[in-house]
Amino acid sequence: MSRNPEILKTVRTILSEVVKNDAVMTMAETASLKDDIGLDSLSSLTFLVAIEEALAFTVNPATLDASDFDNIQSICNYIETQTAGLPL
Repeated sequence: MSRNPEILKTVRTILSEVVKNDAVMTMAETASLKDDIGLDSLSSLTFLVAIEEALAFTVNPATLDASDFDNIQSICNYIETQTAGLPL
């Protein structure tokens, strides 16, 4: 479970906008970004840019791993780790 409810809400909102599916808002945090939500390579980039803008931080490609895109929880954990100590 995501430790930061605001990050979880932001991730869900942006994912639902990117894939144009409101059901994302109620999916389990273990929902697969690729298989359950339908995120592909192009929509992944769109999602990352939107997350950067919404949370005012820059994704460092050196710290981003494919496993960070497994599910809603893993991307939230990545964002929480990368923004630790930053005002969101």
